[in-house]
Amino acid sequence: MGDFKAIGKAFVEFYYNKFDTGPREGVAALYEPTNGMMNFNSPDSAKGAQEIAEKLRSLTFQAITHTVSTMDIQPTYDNCIFIVITGVLRADNDPPMQFTETFLLRFINNSWLVVNNVFRLILHG
Repeated sequence: MGDFKAIGKAFVEFYYNKFDTGPREGVAALYEPTNGMMNFNSPDSAKGAQEIAEKLRSLTFQAITHTVSTMDIQPTYDNCIFIVITGVLRADNDPPMQFTETFLLRFINNSWLVVNNVFRLILHG
């Protein structure tokens, strides 16, 4: 598998840079085209790159910045890479919000692609 930690770290940096500098639906190309899944702060899943791009286009904020606080990266028994992120994001003029995000990456056709992704804001109160 190579250096799974370096692969995971490079993926996270690339993903958030692409998401933050836009257009954010461009990250849909990083997902497995047919079966990649995303939950974005909701129990409802978008499946496949097209649905994921549509979900990302529907988000109402204009500007966003992710700051990663922690990143845990593990190889899985079936040669995937499992990544768990915590951090802070700023969207438009909203106050900073804590978030957690998980990615499961699989090596498909010479590329690491997202097969599962869950994003959640950490809301207190």
